[in-house]
Amino acid sequence: MSLNESLDSLKAAASTAQAITSTPKGWEAGIKFEPNGSRLVTLPAGPELGDESTWAAAVQALGVSVPDGFRIRLVEAKFDPVAWTRDDADQANAVTRAVWRYRFVVEVAPAQIPIDDLLKAVRKRKPAKAKDAPESFVFVMGDLQLGKPDGDGSAGTVQRFYDSLDRALTRYKYLRKAGMVDKVCLSFVGDCPEGTQSQGGNLVGRLDLTLTEQIRVLRRIFADEVTAFGDLASEVLVCAVPGNHGDVLRVGNQVATNYDDNWDIESLVQVADVCQAKGYDNLKWMFPGHDEMHLVADVSGTRIGMLHGHQVRGKMQPWLANKAMDRDAIGTSDVVLAGHFHHLHIQQFGPTTFMQTGALDGGSVWWQHKGGLTAPPAALTFVTSGGVWHDLQVV
Repeated sequence: MSLNESLDSLKAAASTAQAITSTPKGWEAGIKFEPNGSRLVTLPAGPELGDESTWAAAVQALGVSVPDGFRIRLVEAKFDPVAWTRDDADQANAVTRAVWRYRFVVEVAPAQIPIDDLLKAVRKRKPAKAKDAPESFVFVMGDLQLGKPDGDGSAGTVQRFYDSLDRALTRYKYLRKAGMVDKVCLSFVGDCPEGTQSQGGNLVGRLDLTLTEQIRVLRRIFADEVTAFGDLASEVLVCAVPGNHGDVLRVGNQVATNYDDNWDIESLVQVADVCQAKGYDNLKWMFPGHDEMHLVADVSGTRIGMLHGHQVRGKMQPWLANKAMDRDAIGTSDVVLAGHFHHLHIQQFGPTTFMQTGALDGGSVWWQHKGGLTAPPAALTFVTSGGVWHDLQVV
C-alpha cells in the first residue's frame, strides 16, 4: 500500500453506520462500581428488551461479567417515543425514533432455599425437650410509698399490695405445676415507704402514717410475701435496693449518710432476721454493699441488675453504658429492673432488657396539679434462665 493509500484509509469514515441518539442527563451509558461489590449498569438507548435473558446479553455486551452467585436486577426502564436519532456515520438525515433506556444492577443474589427441603425440615421437627433444671420466677414491685395520703391513701396501697401478691402467687403455682419454674426471685426496687426526708421534708404534715408505722406495716406485709413464696419454692432469693423516699437522713435535701442507710433496706433486713430465726433455710437475701445503690443477682444464669432509678435521671441507656465502661457488673446485665417513674416501661438496649415497673401507691396530687398523666398500678412477673426472659405479666 502506497503512502497516499494509507493516508486515505486513515482519514476515511467507518464502513459500518452507527445510530447516534440524544441522551438525557443521567442516562449516559456506563458502569458504576459500588463499594459493596455491586455494579450499576446504564445501557445505551436501544430496542425493548423482552425478558431476563436479553438483560444479561445487553449487560454483558458492555463488558460486565455476572459471577456465580450474582444476579441482574432491573432498576429502572424509561421509554422515549421521540428520541432524536442519526443512523448514518456522517450524522446526516436526523430522524426521531422510539427507544428504551435501561438501568440494571449486578448484585449478590439472595439465598434460595428449595421449598420442598424446607417443608421436609418442618415435618421432621420434634417438640423441644423439657429443660433439666426449671427456670426462675421473678416478682418485681416498688413505689408503694406507704404513708402517702394521696388517692385512697395507705389503706388502698396495702390492698393493692395483697391483690398483686395474690395474682403473683396464682401465676407461680400455675407455672410450677406445668414444670416450668421452681426457684423464685423477689425484687423490691425502692420507695416502699413514703419516708420523711424527700422534698426536703416538706411532706411530713401530709403523711397518714408516721415513719415507725410505715416501717411496721411494710415489715409485716413483706413478711407475708416472703413466707408465702418460701412455703412453696425450693429457694427464694429476696433482693432490695434503696429508693430516694427511703433515705434515713438528708441535710439541705442531700443524703447526709451512707447511700445504703435506707428504710427500703432496713424494712427487709428486719424480715430477714425474723425468717432466719424461724428456720426458713430456703430464703436467701441480697442487699447492696456499703454505700452502694444497686446490685446484680444471678437468677438461674440470668444476670439481673436492680436499682431504684432516681440516680439515672431518666437516661438509663447512657448510664448503663458508662457502668459497662467502668467495669461495673450492672452495665452487662441481661435484665435491668427499676421503678421511680411510676409507670410501666419496657425497652431493649441490644441484648439488655430494661423493665421499669409501675407503682402501687394511690397516685400523686402534686403530679396531677403539674399536669402529669396518671398510670395504672402495676407490679411485674416473668420467667428467666440462661440470660433469656419470657412470660412477662403485669400483676
